[in-house]
Amino acid sequence: MLKSVSKLTTAKYSWPNIGNEKVINFLNKSLKSGKLAQTYIFIGSEELGKSTIALAFARNLQGNYEGLNSDLYILSPEADKKNISIEAVREFIKMLNLSSFLDSYKVGIIKEADLLSEEAKSALLKTLEEPRDKVVIILLVNSEENLPATILSRGQKLYFYPVPAPTIYDYLIDHYGANRSLAKDLSFLALGRPLRAIYYLENPEEYKKYLEKAEKILEIFKADTNGRLQILDSLFADKTYSRQAVASALEIIMMLEALLRDLLLLSLGQENLLQHQVLRDSLQKILLDFPEENGIKAVGLLNCLKLLAQAKEYLNANVNPRLILEQLIINL
Repeated sequence: MLKSVSKLTTAKYSWPNIGNEKVINFLNKSLKSGKLAQTYIFIGSEELGKSTIALAFARNLQGNYEGLNSDLYILSPEADKKNISIEAVREFIKMLNLSSFLDSYKVGIIKEADLLSEEAKSALLKTLEEPRDKVVIILLVNSEENLPATILSRGQKLYFYPVPAPTIYDYLIDHYGANRSLAKDLSFLALGRPLRAIYYLENPEEYKKYLEKAEKILEIFKADTNGRLQILDSLFADKTYSRQAVASALEIIMMLEALLRDLLLLSLGQENLLQHQVLRDSLQKILLDFPEENGIKAVGLLNCLKLLAQAKEYLNANVNPRLILEQLIINL
């Protein structure tokens, strides 16, 4: 539901420089017209800029373009918890209900709102049903399927999409003066996520670590069972059910998925579409020895991708992450 307020300012608003143009244009028009929703729901996979845009929107609402003020509240999942609890949401709502310190908009951002417990969703819904003046709540989710229709119907949904590789490439060249070869590799590796490309450009050691990890994962395809388990030990030794263990296991599965997808593209002669352009030689060596099914390598690669999809389902079903990875790499 939209509510009309007086126009906030005629100043030029401050936004990130890459991607999400449709979202930014929509929010810009809302700011200039003074017609704002009490709740916004930013929908899209990780690292597409949802948090960055949410923080920029908060700054613009509060007229504080250089930083953030005490009328902004951010709720994130705790590292050792699988869900955002009702207690955390109640405290979040309590803070938003307090008077503004600076007579500005009070803005509440819930990161990874997919992880709200059922009780937390109900508590939040009650607040959304009773909107307060000059309070804006922004929910960041990977998929709208993770929120009930009752919450979705009370928010302005904005979708975030991957940014084309050429756009990321041009941005790295124009704004960072990046080496063209590196900019090309990072623009493909980012897979539509400009923040990932920028992070690796600004943190070359982390980029190096990523490539080393990817090379190690590729070694799994050449090793016997014992060798595969040894590689897994070096990548993942956690045997708990913690949220961190689940996240680390998912990261390995996603990297395996990305590398297998590249192998599939290579087998189909589509090497110009590889995500890991910089690892092309290593990928070609793996593909050369990859077993065929009915004379076709792509069939075996597709079967491996099915195993990865199954592993993700098990992970969501709270099966032990270490056990999932062991069974996965043995059967690849």
